[in-house]
Amino acid sequence: MNEVLETIYNLHAVHGNFTSRPIEEEKIKTILNACVNAQNASNRQSYSIIVIRGEENVKKIIRCGYKSPIALLFCVDFNRIHDIGEYLGYQSDNDNLFSYLTAHTDAVLATQTAVMAATSLELGTLCTNSIHHLYRKNLDDMYRELTLPDKHFFPVTALLLGYEDKTKALHHKSGRLKDSGIVHYDTYKKLTTEEKEEIIKTVNNPKNHFDTKGREKGNCSTYLEFYYTKWAPLRDPEVISKMDDMLYNKLTSFIKN
Repeated sequence: MNEVLETIYNLHAVHGNFTSRPIEEEKIKTILNACVNAQNASNRQSYSIIVIRGEENVKKIIRCGYKSPIALLFCVDFNRIHDIGEYLGYQSDNDNLFSYLTAHTDAVLATQTAVMAATSLELGTLCTNSIHHLYRKNLDDMYRELTLPDKHFFPVTALLLGYEDKTKALHHKSGRLKDSGIVHYDTYKKLTTEEKEEIIKTVNNPKNHFDTKGREKGNCSTYLEFYYTKWAPLRDPEVISKMDDMLYNKLTSFIKN
């Protein structure tokens, strides 16, 4: 197996097990230089990366419950394109859903490239969408704290970086589904009863390490019981509605402006 594939197969999330060891500036620059080389639509790089430094600052702003020395916030951003065009006397039309989806993809590709670069440099990583969770943080707070633009902009995901505390690390990689239900050839296919049973068997088998959240703590007999009843149960409709409104207002503001 070549080094690139070895890095990819070794990817794993570090859930809070970061040490306080500072990340060398050269490694941060290497990660940033790597992620901007990710594929992107029309070579526009319709995103920005906010580098958040310091454990307390990361915990306060990202609010995923964990500390890390550095976090990278990847955002859809057309301000650079808009401002340069305006400076040159041109107009640009990027305030639409198609442009947003294109830039969102660009930002995600840059994020995953940063993950691979960091892993190759022996750093731990954690991608989180906690920035969108109303019960953890209101997006308006983040916009204010980071002086984020109100127009042509939307934060997509945060990437925590740091040295992993090996004494607390899991000694195995979390399980992954590979075939049925994930990969579809030529056309999409609904799961058969047999395939559902096989997936349930695979996921609930402790040897496959899908259980990363601790079903024992939830007093559940299987991982899927824990998942559906404890980790991702039906939410309070009022809470979901408020979260949807917050995200909808930001996204429609992006499109209308």
